[in-house]
Amino acid sequence: MEKNPLLSVRNLRTYFYTEDGIVKAVDGVDFDVYEGETLGIVGESGSGKSVTSLSIMRLLDPKGKIEEGSEIIFNGKNLLTLSEDEMRKIRGNEIAMIFQEPMVALNPVFTIGEQIMEAILLHQDVDRKTARQMAIEMLKKVGIPEPEKRVDEYPHELSGGMRQRAMIAMALSCRPKLLIADEPTTALDVTIQAQILELMKELQKEYGMAIILITHDVGVIAENADRVVVMYGGKVMESADVYTVFKKPKHPYTWGLLNAIPRLDIEQERLYSIPGMVPDPLHFPPGCRFSNRCEFKENRCEIEMPDLVQVEPGHMVRCFYYKKVENIHNSTKVGDAK
Repeated sequence: MEKNPLLSVRNLRTYFYTEDGIVKAVDGVDFDVYEGETLGIVGESGSGKSVTSLSIMRLLDPKGKIEEGSEIIFNGKNLLTLSEDEMRKIRGNEIAMIFQEPMVALNPVFTIGEQIMEAILLHQDVDRKTARQMAIEMLKKVGIPEPEKRVDEYPHELSGGMRQRAMIAMALSCRPKLLIADEPTTALDVTIQAQILELMKELQKEYGMAIILITHDVGVIAENADRVVVMYGGKVMESADVYTVFKKPKHPYTWGLLNAIPRLDIEQERLYSIPGMVPDPLHFPPGCRFSNRCEFKENRCEIEMPDLVQVEPGHMVRCFYYKKVENIHNSTKVGDAK
């Protein structure tokens, strides 16, 4: 019997209305997230990953608008039809978010403890003394030493790794059903990055929550995600389980991302890089968004947008000529391209 998704995003279109024109940051995105799983959303900067997460939370810039026809169904409720008061009851309680820059996301004039307590007092029927004790317990759970002391410290008194742990403590203080982690390890060194990702895995098992892990790092996706959504130019280019995406990529963009990973098991004269740059969202190509960088493109790609189609059970691809990628993938290992 097929499970119902915890979160279902359908035809999500988030546009920003600027003086220069309409920026179609997210343009018709579909995906599902199931209880207890980790969905990885990967793509270069400017692909629409963060705007997708902010759309789910309804935390957009005033110039941003989620267009009619979009649907974000969470736990049976369409988040786009809820009032702001109803949405506030869900944010931080049922859906929580870890932001890219904890130094920016954390309020510098309040202690770490006060910021964790705020979410607890808002969503749970407890007094301040109990909320403080719960905040200390959360700091302890995320591996912050001397939590009784740290609870009264300010963000600038903590290291980058400690601030990120405090952000996780704040996000998980009400045991949400869904955690959105937007580039949670961007500013951290690799050792701390590994610790933070391992911590998230442990807490996911303990709480049984689903995670949306947003990153540009394909290696992080490989180690931590169950399923993957590859985004580019505000659209989903490919989606499947993590094994399929890494072993049998079918979209030229996915193939390029995987080829750009340095490898130790083969000799490489030079690292592969995807040619060109992500296009200006005000001036996307008329056809496929990736056509101006694609090594497999035909004339049709420059004038017609391919649909997102299922090529194998559970494997969706937006490409007219995905079989070209299949053929070259079968004849060379990912990472062998020069």
